[in-house]
Amino acid sequence: MPGIMRPYGPLRGRDEALAAALRVVRRTHDHRASGVVLISGDPGIGKTALLSEIARQAAQMRIRVARSKCDEIGQTFPGAPILSLLRAGRDPLIAAPDFEALTTLTGNPLVLVDRMVGHLQTVAATQQVLIAVDDVHWADPVSRFGLRWLIPRLVGWPVAWVLASRLRADGISVSAADTVEVEHISLGPLSRSAITDIARDRLGHRVSDDQQELLDAAGGNPFLATQIVEGLTRRTESDRDVVPTEFHTAMRYRLSGLSKTSRTIIDGLAVAGRAVGITELSQVCEIALGPDYDNAVGAAVASGLIASTGIELVLVHDIVRHSIYESIAADVRRQLHTRFAQHFLASADPTLAAAHAKVAVSVGDASNARVMIAAAEALVTTSAADAAKLASHAFDMLRPGQPYWAELGERTVTVLSSAQRANDTIAVADRLLATVNDVDTVSRIETHAVKALWHNGCFAEIIDRAHHMLALSGERPDLAARFHAAQALANTRIVGADTAAARADAALARARTTGDRDAVAFGLQAAGEAAHAQRRHQLALKHFRELRSVTGISYLAEEIMQLQLLDRYDDAQMLLDAADRDSHANAEALTPTVLFAKAKQHYNLGDLGDADDVAASVVELGQLIGTKEQIVEAMFIRVFIALLRGELALAERRIEWVSGVLGAAEAAVHPGYVFCRGWLSAAGGDPKHGLTIWSELLEQPVESNCYSAWWPCWMPVLFEAALACGAADLMKVVVAIAEEAAARNPEVATLDGMAVNLRGQFTDDLPMVADSFKILRHSPRRGIRAAGAESYGLMLLNAGERQLGLDRLDEAWDDYAYMGAAARRAGVQRVMRRAGVRRTKWSSNNSRSARKPLTDAERRVAYLVADGHTDKSAAKALGISVNTVSTHMRSAYTKLGVQSRVQLTNALRELGELV
Repeated sequence: MPGIMRPYGPLRGRDEALAAALRVVRRTHDHRASGVVLISGDPGIGKTALLSEIARQAAQMRIRVARSKCDEIGQTFPGAPILSLLRAGRDPLIAAPDFEALTTLTGNPLVLVDRMVGHLQTVAATQQVLIAVDDVHWADPVSRFGLRWLIPRLVGWPVAWVLASRLRADGISVSAADTVEVEHISLGPLSRSAITDIARDRLGHRVSDDQQELLDAAGGNPFLATQIVEGLTRRTESDRDVVPTEFHTAMRYRLSGLSKTSRTIIDGLAVAGRAVGITELSQVCEIALGPDYDNAVGAAVASGLIASTGIELVLVHDIVRHSIYESIAADVRRQLHTRFAQHFLASADPTLAAAHAKVAVSVGDASNARVMIAAAEALVTTSAADAAKLASHAFDMLRPGQPYWAELGERTVTVLSSAQRANDTIAVADRLLATVNDVDTVSRIETHAVKALWHNGCFAEIIDRAHHMLALSGERPDLAARFHAAQALANTRIVGADTAAARADAALARARTTGDRDAVAFGLQAAGEAAHAQRRHQLALKHFRELRSVTGISYLAEEIMQLQLLDRYDDAQMLLDAADRDSHANAEALTPTVLFAKAKQHYNLGDLGDADDVAASVVELGQLIGTKEQIVEAMFIRVFIALLRGELALAERRIEWVSGVLGAAEAAVHPGYVFCRGWLSAAGGDPKHGLTIWSELLEQPVESNCYSAWWPCWMPVLFEAALACGAADLMKVVVAIAEEAAARNPEVATLDGMAVNLRGQFTDDLPMVADSFKILRHSPRRGIRAAGAESYGLMLLNAGERQLGLDRLDEAWDDYAYMGAAARRAGVQRVMRRAGVRRTKWSSNNSRSARKPLTDAERRVAYLVADGHTDKSAAKALGISVNTVSTHMRSAYTKLGVQSRVQLTNALRELGELV
């Protein structure tokens, strides 16, 4: 492999490290168990040599080896290191057409990982695999995301991972640490004797005292030592004083005998930072092809500093590159980076062009700034955070008055707006607006500013800016419609819901008469938000659907969440499935908003394990691409799940995490945060304190602008705490909220049944609660059904109808048990115990709990896997997603204390569950 320093002989001084790594590899070989080896250490300390020896010995065990290397410049290629694994070596893991299909998915990391897992499982079904990735410290965000999720997704398959990094694995394996063996190997300097052995291997004779003195200058760094040894091999009696005593001196010595052309070639490679085509390099370095160039390339290769594949050239080690790079004059470096930037831009590779332009750009350099902005435009749909940083940096290099200031500035604003970088969008927009006067240009910039201010929650400022634009445009019909609609959108968060709806309807009607696309989009968004605030979910659904068709932007998440509120979960699932299919076909990323809708789908239907898993993915992906809103909302779901499970300490940690993201001031008034804090207090045995926390939340619910998380699932929690404290006023408010939602959305079983249930409890009307129980049987939301059965059972017990009450409580217990809502299940169980009954399923469940039992869903998956199914075939057989299968398998491994499919099968046999 080009770029890898080969050892002269056996691996010296790393016996213990090698033995520790091979223990993990042998477990994969002998027991088909997963394992991770993390190698860390300073540059040149021998990480690559150890990784190479591990791979070599794994190959001798007939383990299939796939290997790749991250590089600094390559960070602009999302997912390249993990993708290249699949086609590495003489025996690639997948066929070329499958690989080409995967390369289109780098914009959707979750789908990419899912497809890679399927391919790797196919290979691992018949053969053990070792995956080695070098220089993880340079992995791009998509590759980091992929490694963090591939490792736990492949737990139980015979796949061993070897990762080498300057840092202690950069947190790559954190998500896998609970389910797979992780061996951390931190490499330090080699002993003096090991360095001497390395020199003797290369020199072929005993090391003299003066040579040993030079070797001591390496400080135990094997790469520096090999460079010094290379100098020793070239030393003669007449020039023995030329031998270097430190690494940079060694580099200068290695370069000193080369021609100017060879030096230029090596300098070009140092600036490139990666392998470059031989013909390509001649163009960038402005050296004519011909015999002289060929001779110069040959001399550079003979120096031992670069390696050649016959097509490409590359420096042999990153330390060599850095040493040579630092020796190049700053102006020459900048000139070479600029040439590479222009070359790759012309070659339709804007991301690589930008990597060089970013290094070369200086104040006033519009040429390199243009390259960076073009790359940002190409990256914004796949790596929003990187695109935003790139565009911002480019714009910072420009100055007002330059010829392309306005054009490049407006393109920067567009990138930042698409990346949802609200603060940066507004800052750049304001700088531009101070220097441009053209009404159309100003209106386009202000349109992006409105979108940014909406994401930032600056609703009053939207109204002020729109007012200014209305005055500036002289009430030009298209712009007047656009900015009146922007004001209507802001009003959905400022004025009462009914007033906001009236203004939104008027703005939308005006926008339609002009045909201005942005005006219609703002108007539809305002109308949809206002209808949602009114809890008119059918109308909101209509507006959001039209909004998607007008803008061409995926507002699919808003559609899905309105369908969920209307109990149309089958329709919502069809849209979620369509989003997955479209993402696979078109390589379009599933946005955090759509993933959040998926998490809500699982949560609302009572699949708490899947909901927690998807919500965690939303948080992970949101951090990767730099979104804030969905990160917070997804963590709220995770808080709800922890509270339902009775994991109060975990819920507390997650709530505090949200506070850290929002900031203390914003968290204090955020409805979701306030609700979580109140629920935590109530769940911890202090419902009065919970009501105190909730009091402000409940003061003006009917007239509020409606926070989107006023979920139906909140109502039973709020009412139950108020009931426990005898807080009639608060109960009355909660009932009013529930009844309003039901009245505005007729024939929705969840909303109707909940309103009837809470009214019946409030008035102590048993027949009414009985009616609610019948209605809620048609609700698709398992948790709401369980709450309805629980409240009905309690009222029946209190009314002396013991058996019927116990039957209803049994139903609630079963639903809570299915969900894994241990806290709610325990509450029902306590009531039934006080009524003098016991159930076999309680003791069975409790005794198994000590052994961490499998759920029914986990057991079904485990049986199929034990029978030889892959994750994919098990998913197909059960009619669930591959992600769900993987989640159940990871949980089963943890509960049964196993780490491979073979061990899983044996454990199930020992438990008597398999014959």
